[in-house]
Amino acid sequence: MSVQLSDVRKVYGTGPGAVEALAGVTYGFEAGTFTAVMGPSGSGKSTLLHCAAGLDVPTSGEVELAGRSLRGLDETALTELRRESVAFVFQSFNLMPALTVRQNVVLPLTLAGKSPDDAWVTEVIRRVGLDARMKHRPSELSGGQQQRVAIARALAGRTAITFADEPTGALDTTTALEVLTLLRDQSRELGQTIVMVTHDPVAASYADRVVFLVDGRIVSETARPTAEAVAAELAQLSAGRFSPTEI
Repeated sequence: MSVQLSDVRKVYGTGPGAVEALAGVTYGFEAGTFTAVMGPSGSGKSTLLHCAAGLDVPTSGEVELAGRSLRGLDETALTELRRESVAFVFQSFNLMPALTVRQNVVLPLTLAGKSPDDAWVTEVIRRVGLDARMKHRPSELSGGQQQRVAIARALAGRTAITFADEPTGALDTTTALEVLTLLRDQSRELGQTIVMVTHDPVAASYADRVVFLVDGRIVSETARPTAEAVAAELAQLSAGRFSPTEI
């Protein structure tokens, strides 16, 4: 497994006001697979992503990332592990305002002391539709274009694992489908593990499987999903018609 969660719980706050975001999740994301994580609002999707990526510490349970347990790792060790093995696409773009599009895309590689594959970087930027804006800075781009830069940055390093939180939410339909195709290709052709949180059944249909969360628990899983099947499952979950299962 590229990512393994074992009985992971995450509780925010204490006492009567405490909120259990994850309620004992046990699940593994296999190497070279593309998994979509879905569920109603407040189901724990983003919390699962953050715990799996080592960005948040579980209240209890264990997470293994790229073959290493995160238990007891200090922030320096976590940063080094993420830099070597993990890429992120989150809703906040985290672009450096003084850098151009291309400079932002290769920044993680530069920080890791690696030489970028210029041909691949150019191809990724082209495939997210920004080849004509490589020398532009973030302030000269729209929100959707900044999201594309964040996606290209995550894919440029060809890391073992990519975590993506609503990566196509700010994109037009054509660009979103191109980005989803690129994510799927990264998984199938390069053996990269993709874990994507999304609310969009069409986006989820590009994944190999969809995992559904309700109230911090995994309640079902669908392999080889279609947009129609995912939408039907979400409708049932939103209506409260489910029985939690151990997956």
